[in-house]
Amino acid sequence: MKKIMNWIRRSILESLIYNFITNIVAWASKAYFFTPQVYSGYGSLCDVSEKSLFVRWLNTFDQKLEGFYRWIRRSIEESFFISLFKKVHAWLAHSIVYNWICQFNLVYLVILYVYVDRGVRTFLIPLSSIWDELLLLGCVGWIILRRILFQKKYYFTRMDIPLIAFILAYTSITFIYSPDLGIGIEGLRAVVQYMLWYFVVVQMVDSETILERVLMLMVFSVGLLGAHGTWQYFTGAEMLGNWVDSSESIQTRAYSIVGGPNTLGSLMVINIPIAFGMFIVEKDIIKKILYILSTLFMGLGLIFTFSRGAWLAAFIGIVIMFLFLAKRMIVSITTLLMVAVMSIDTIWNRIYYMFTKEYISKASTGGRLYRWQYALEEWQERPLFGLGVGRFGGAVATNHNLTPFYMDNYYLKTLTESGIMGLTVFVLLLLSTVWNMFLYIRGTLNQRYRIIMISIFSGAIGLLIHNGVENIFESPFSVVYFWTYVGLLVAIYRIERSKV
Repeated sequence: MKKIMNWIRRSILESLIYNFITNIVAWASKAYFFTPQVYSGYGSLCDVSEKSLFVRWLNTFDQKLEGFYRWIRRSIEESFFISLFKKVHAWLAHSIVYNWICQFNLVYLVILYVYVDRGVRTFLIPLSSIWDELLLLGCVGWIILRRILFQKKYYFTRMDIPLIAFILAYTSITFIYSPDLGIGIEGLRAVVQYMLWYFVVVQMVDSETILERVLMLMVFSVGLLGAHGTWQYFTGAEMLGNWVDSSESIQTRAYSIVGGPNTLGSLMVINIPIAFGMFIVEKDIIKKILYILSTLFMGLGLIFTFSRGAWLAAFIGIVIMFLFLAKRMIVSITTLLMVAVMSIDTIWNRIYYMFTKEYISKASTGGRLYRWQYALEEWQERPLFGLGVGRFGGAVATNHNLTPFYMDNYYLKTLTESGIMGLTVFVLLLLSTVWNMFLYIRGTLNQRYRIIMISIFSGAIGLLIHNGVENIFESPFSVVYFWTYVGLLVAIYRIERSKV
């Protein structure tokens, strides 16, 4: 197999097409606007809250339990099952399948969340509503178990306290001001549960090998979603809902296996910069080709969702990425994108329609503008703490027949449900997240890691912007990937710092 892969690499490197592209790139790199200005960072490692009172208290408590942990390790090492396991392990040590199983990490299932969810809902229907909770508990259990058995201590980050503070504040708002506590807890779960993946990812992505596998899985799996969405568009897949205005000529919109074009668009928004970043840093020619193909399929998938909010968010995310990596290329990239938009009638008409009197009239009578106005009127009844968590504009409220529609603006939904207090703590959490992500980028010296982190940062910003025109965080796929990628960025910093 290795010989075949080497032969493929050699054939590509010696091909006419590859050398032609290489020459074009070499020529373009001499032009002013195409000369990349690689962001060099500041070279100062940022504080990760290791000296805070809270962290020191937890470390002290952990040390006091070390005697108990030592007793458990000694008991397990002397048990019959461990001696039996060692014999089985020695017997299977040369098995390829067994070695694959030993190298498996539960975090891979988080990266493949979309596919696992689809598989469970198709073949394990009774577990469809709880499988992710079981996976989360399994990950937390493994983190605790490896602390006891392998002495792997918890890695504290700058994001721990802001996340915990938000969870406590939002939980307090829910329990004190919810008219119906059952609905409030359900709404709280929809907001808070998916944030916990951040803690899991930071702890479990703790080696360069796991990191590389996670990045590959991430890009290739979402690239496959983009390819499937593209296939849906060209084959005229049936739309699952009323996703276009009656005056538009669009026959179908890509949605792949995630159930909706806006959700698919959000996945493309956060992943396109990451895929392109992996293409930039990868040295292996085969992987490099696969990364650029994944980027291409994501781009096509994004286009065929016909999600204007996703288009705008992706554009801003890409611009942010180039602000870090190649400021001079922003003019060129923007010009190329504008020419492409104006050259493709379907895309141009979709954008231009937003500025017509017909669209504004429909949006004001039953569309997005009407919903926003309605939400503001509802919020004014209880401006400080809102109508109650889970009671307006989202999946929980819809399931309980408490709202006539989705809000198409996650921040306005949060304001209406939890008032000024709820929106304030949520916005503070997001601002803290963005700022701390930037600090981790700034404190990373490794050029390759820094480019990947910038890519993740750019995609995350794009997703937050997309939330302003859609209920993106109402989709488990989108919100899980957001906090997973934030955790991954911090994990990259952790791995890089371990080498310093």
